[in-house]
Amino acid sequence: MQQKKSNRAYHGTSAHFRTTTQRRRKTARRILSIVLLAAVVLLVLLLTRIIRPADWFRPSPASSSGISPPDTQGPGATASGTASLSPTAVALPTPSSAVSTSPPASDPSGNASPSPTVPATTEKSPDAAAAATQAPSGTPSPGTSQRTPGHENMPVFGSVASKGNLGDLEKKVRTLVGTFPGTYGVTFVNLSTGERFGVNDTQEYIAASTSKFPMNVLLWKRIAAGEIDPESTLVYLKEDFESGTGIIQNQPFGTEYSVRTTSRYSVIHSDNCGINMIIRLLSIEDIRQYLRELGGVVEYGKTHRSCPADMANVAVDLYRFYEENPAVAGELIDFLEHTDWNDRINGLLPKDVRVAHKIGNQTRTANDVGIVFAHQPYVLSIMTDKVDFDAACRNIAKLSKMIYEHLEAQP
Repeated sequence: MQQKKSNRAYHGTSAHFRTTTQRRRKTARRILSIVLLAAVVLLVLLLTRIIRPADWFRPSPASSSGISPPDTQGPGATASGTASLSPTAVALPTPSSAVSTSPPASDPSGNASPSPTVPATTEKSPDAAAAATQAPSGTPSPGTSQRTPGHENMPVFGSVASKGNLGDLEKKVRTLVGTFPGTYGVTFVNLSTGERFGVNDTQEYIAASTSKFPMNVLLWKRIAAGEIDPESTLVYLKEDFESGTGIIQNQPFGTEYSVRTTSRYSVIHSDNCGINMIIRLLSIEDIRQYLRELGGVVEYGKTHRSCPADMANVAVDLYRFYEENPAVAGELIDFLEHTDWNDRINGLLPKDVRVAHKIGNQTRTANDVGIVFAHQPYVLSIMTDKVDFDAACRNIAKLSKMIYEHLEAQP
């Protein structure tokens, strides 16, 4: 009898031990699963750059001058790299009626796709609630070339007499470009005198995300004309999805954004999904016609090609638009001055020199186009082909610095 009791006690203790061990193992497996899941989520957030630990230790993306990774970018391509920034917005005239459905548009590959209805909305986006930006006021007088923190006193385009020394700068540019491996196309425009020159600037290059530049200029010109309400709504559709740069790709289809916010994302973060939404609103054919009207020599089509001369035309048009309507154009200028990429045209320039620019990346392509608000404001448009990406970014910065210093040395 005693033996039986001992056996029962032993088996009971053993069973209890096994049950406790199994429970502990099960709990440990659950904890391990949760830890692994959290690690995977963190890894995905890091790889997609939704979170960027490097930004925790610097004041803002506007002060960054690091080299961007050589990832593809732009409508019809992909790219990587996002950051958080909240530029201010200005009060804009609001059309009295809602923006109606646009004519059938084409996506960047040339396939027709219906445009969404863009209803008017009274709900203000976070951008609209921000403080007013420091936009220039009034029309500058001809001949003014004083650089100010807010670049209010820009010279009227072509209002300053030529000094006849543009050839010296062109010679320096050609000499320096000749030392760079690969192909570099450069267009320079002196906005004070209207003079310009180009080096390999009318041959075709992969546009990458520099194509977002003319699209946004056309958008804001239509906003200024009262044809589009910047607070009207665009809906993120499945057809808009394009991986790479941007933050909209991480949101569910059906998410709504104001036109202003979509434009801001497409410029500052080079949001691929955002620009596809803007293309639906404008129509790709209207974008192409806009480039033609500016004297474009390369048709922006299925191959997503452009050239430095065409992009420089857009920059000049933006400058003149800014002169005519500083309140509206000034908001786009502000977006362009606060992009996440600052490793090319403005990479080696003094920090107080404002540069409104848009970059473009692909594996063997590094582009940048913009307006440099220097003592003599100018347009610089640079596109490359068959280059080492990192080296090309450094070369563009070197070329930009040489041009800036040459102009600043003049009386």
